[in-house]
Amino acid sequence: MNTSILNKKDISILQLLFITLSLIIISSIILYQLLPKNINNFSFLPTKQEKKEIYILKSIDTINYLINSNLDDNTYINKIEQISNKLKLTGYSPKIITEDKINNIPQNSILFAIDTYNLSNKNLTKIKKFLKNGGTLIFNYHFGYFINNKFTGAKNISQITNLKFISEGISKKNTAFYVPKLLSPLTLSDINAKRKDLVLYSNDIIPLFKSKNTPDLVISNWEITSTAKLNNKYLNVNEAGIAWHGFYGKGKWFYFSFPSYVFLDMNNKDFKQLISNIYNFSTQPVIIAKYPYLDTKKAIFISEDTEYKYENLIHFARLANKYNIHATTFCVAKLATQYPELTKEASQFPQIEIGSHSYSHTKIIGASETKIKKEILYSKEILEKITGKKVYGFRPPREEIDKVMENWLRKAGYKYVMEKVKPFLVPKETYDNLITIPRHGTDDYIYLINLDWDKNEILNRIIFETKTLTALNILYTLSVHTHLISYKSNISILENYFQFLKKHPEITPLKGIELANRAKLLENINFSIESFGKNLILTIENENNKDIKNLSFRIYWPNTEILNITPEKVGIKISKIEGNKDMKYTDYQIERINSNTKLKFIITTK
Repeated sequence: MNTSILNKKDISILQLLFITLSLIIISSIILYQLLPKNINNFSFLPTKQEKKEIYILKSIDTINYLINSNLDDNTYINKIEQISNKLKLTGYSPKIITEDKINNIPQNSILFAIDTYNLSNKNLTKIKKFLKNGGTLIFNYHFGYFINNKFTGAKNISQITNLKFISEGISKKNTAFYVPKLLSPLTLSDINAKRKDLVLYSNDIIPLFKSKNTPDLVISNWEITSTAKLNNKYLNVNEAGIAWHGFYGKGKWFYFSFPSYVFLDMNNKDFKQLISNIYNFSTQPVIIAKYPYLDTKKAIFISEDTEYKYENLIHFARLANKYNIHATTFCVAKLATQYPELTKEASQFPQIEIGSHSYSHTKIIGASETKIKKEILYSKEILEKITGKKVYGFRPPREEIDKVMENWLRKAGYKYVMEKVKPFLVPKETYDNLITIPRHGTDDYIYLINLDWDKNEILNRIIFETKTLTALNILYTLSVHTHLISYKSNISILENYFQFLKKHPEITPLKGIELANRAKLLENINFSIESFGKNLILTIENENNKDIKNLSFRIYWPNTEILNITPEKVGIKISKIEGNKDMKYTDYQIERINSNTKLKFIITTK
């Protein structure tokens, strides 16, 4: 009797446990459906890894044209295979198709048309229909230059892109590099973005177009101080592009004016980043891009090497004060001891930052430890004693830094250095705990040689470089010397430039330490997007031990439309800076994010 009762109790407990466990499982499934998911996976239950398909067009029209013209069609066919293999290596699933299969491609797919010189009107119409219905087209070079074997030039490229054809005339003879626009879907404000080689074979000539919007990639020289020349005249930034993106109907396009072998010559890392950015822009509702300087997208750095004719420092400082232009002057400490009152007066202007240009302005690399210490540490101590202010920046004579110097720069407590021309585009931490400000701008002694001290020509050149680099969100630097532009008879050039800057408040002159601080802070700010029903959740994390003011960022919305952004917490102020409906992006600014804090925002979409 008692045993029977105990067994019934055991059964009741088991039933209760089973019911409880079932409720936990059901609740977990429901809760999982309600929780935000990563934007790359809108499924509520686990799914297989996303298959990233990209269709590659093997154009029969192009093959027939090449054969009929006694040209090598095998080279074209081999490039199709090589692009396919490269896509496989970078994690994509390529499918090679011919024109008769274009109508069968699923909507919202990506079609890669490589070196498609020739198309029929019928097949061009298929591609345009694919775009209008929401597809993405990646195409390049002389796309559809021949329709039904008749030469049409860039007509079909212009119809899809609205780019205005200028000329055929840029070859490897006069250009070898390109630079990316930092606030672009192709780069997504990659702070490690660099100047790249543009390898052109057999003097290949690429078409030039004029764009309404700043191109995604722009032809440049090694120093990033100019664009290519056409008819002995520099192209402006909107004429010097080699890559653009835009919209056609419901679809998106990415046009590259260079041949397919440029894709093939890219290392796999660069190629993967390029294709991933295109893929994400084509498939995701929104994409986030950081402003490259935290709270401004157009920054410049004006610095003076204060050495020979040291007394002209005061002219530079007073001019910066007059026009309220933030600037940095790197002083030779030995000379500062000869002009202590002048140095102190210059340092008292709030617009001026004093940095070190060594103690004696002589070669440091290879010197004794005693000399290195004097040039780096002692120069800092002297300048701080004279000015009563901290010195954070160091500009080495001869623009050289080695490991021994690097160690002493850290010991001395410097925050940043400015060396020679660098391939990277914005300030970054190239040495442990030291930010490097890259030099992108022509030094005034080069003007002396190349422009024969024609003041108007020099001013126009400085303005040209400023407009070009800031249009790409790249840091423009103007480096002058006390014995050159800061000299009494030449300082009118600088004054006229400062007057230009006052007329363009969208360009922000920043001191070296302001740039260095922003670079450090920017590294520790992270963005993420998750889906939550029909809405999106934007999370911004400040991992710095410092509050961030006026954080600016861009949201691209290529596959939706943002109706509103609402902070999760009361008291968080977010404002819209500007937007572009044609290019489908909006810029926002958050008034403050406290240190080591996460903020969440609900993005309501259409």
